[in-house]
Amino acid sequence: MFQRNPFQQGPERDGISSMLRANPAMWSVLAINAAYFLLLEAAGGSEDAEVLIKYGAKYGPEIADGQFWRLITPVFMHIGIFHLLANSISLLVFGGIVERSYGWRAFLAIYLTAGVAGNVASYAAGPTVGAGASGAIFGMLGAFAVYLYLNRVVFGSAARGSLGGLAFIIVINVSLGLTTTGVDNWAHLGGLIAGTLLALRLSPRAAAENTYGLNTRLVASRSVIRQASPATLGTATITAFAVLLLFTVFISRGDSDRNRDLTDQLTGRAITALLEQRFGEASSYARQALSADPDGDSLAVLYLIKGLGEAQEGHSDTAIRDLNQALAYGFNDPESQDLAERELTRLTGR
Repeated sequence: MFQRNPFQQGPERDGISSMLRANPAMWSVLAINAAYFLLLEAAGGSEDAEVLIKYGAKYGPEIADGQFWRLITPVFMHIGIFHLLANSISLLVFGGIVERSYGWRAFLAIYLTAGVAGNVASYAAGPTVGAGASGAIFGMLGAFAVYLYLNRVVFGSAARGSLGGLAFIIVINVSLGLTTTGVDNWAHLGGLIAGTLLALRLSPRAAAENTYGLNTRLVASRSVIRQASPATLGTATITAFAVLLLFTVFISRGDSDRNRDLTDQLTGRAITALLEQRFGEASSYARQALSADPDGDSLAVLYLIKGLGEAQEGHSDTAIRDLNQALAYGFNDPESQDLAERELTRLTGR
C-alpha cells in the first residue's frame, strides 16, 4: 500500500534548517532572485529599461547579435517589487511541491528549461525588453500536472482534484495575460509547454514493489515512486537546451527588419517624449533605439534627441558628447543641424 505521496512531503516541524533541507534548490533560486533585484535597485532601479538591458534583460536586438545568455539571466530578474513578490509566492507554493516530487536536480532542469523557453517564445513574439520567472513558474505548473497525471492510479481522487485546480489556475492566468497589458503571455505559454514536455521525460513514476516469502507466495505489495536516472535527466536537459538554442538562432536570422521596426518605434516615442518635455524618457528611448542597431541616417537624430534630453536633465557633459556625436554623423535636415549647433554652443559657451 502506498504510504505517503511525495508531493505531500513537506519539511518536518523542527525549524528553519529543515525547511532549507527540504527544498534547497527552491530556496537558492529565491535567494538569487532577491540578490539580483537588490543589484538592479542599487544600479538605478529594477523598473528602468536601461538598467534592465545593462544587467541582462531579454532584449531582441542584443539576442539577435548573439548574446544568447540573455535567455537565461532574465529568469532571475524582476521588474519592480510587486513582480518579485508575486513570483516568489508562486514559487514557494508550486516550486516546493515540484522539488520534493522530482528531486532538486530535476527541479532545476525543469525550472531553467521552462524559463529559457519562455524567453525564447517572448523573443520570437517581439524584441522588447523583458524579465521575470513567470515562464519558469508556468513550467512548474506543467511539471506538477504531469506528475499527478502519470501517477493518478496511486493518488486517486487527490490527483483528480489537484489536476482540476491546476487547470483552473492555468486558464485564469492565460486569460488575464490575453486581456491585461504588460503581461508577457508568450513567455507563460513557452514555459508551460517546455516544462510539461520535459516533465514527461523526467517525472517520477509509481511502480509496484512486491515481497515474497520462502514459498514464493506474495507477502506484501506497496507502491513506490521511482525517479528518472541521472543519465536520463542529463540527456533530456541537454537536448531541450540544444533545441531552444537552435530555434533562437533560426529566428535571429533576418532580424534586421525587426530591429529597424523597433528603432522606428523607439525613435517615435523619443520624439514624442521630447516634445512633451518628458526629457528623461526621451533620453531613455533614444538610448534604447541606439542599442537596436539603427541605420546611419537615424544615428544623428537619436544622438540629438538624447543630447537635448540630457541637457534638460542637467547632464551637461553627457549632452555635449551626444551632440558632438550627432554632428559627426551629420544631418540631412538643416534645421536639425542648426538645433544641434545652437545647443552645443549654449552648453560649451563657445
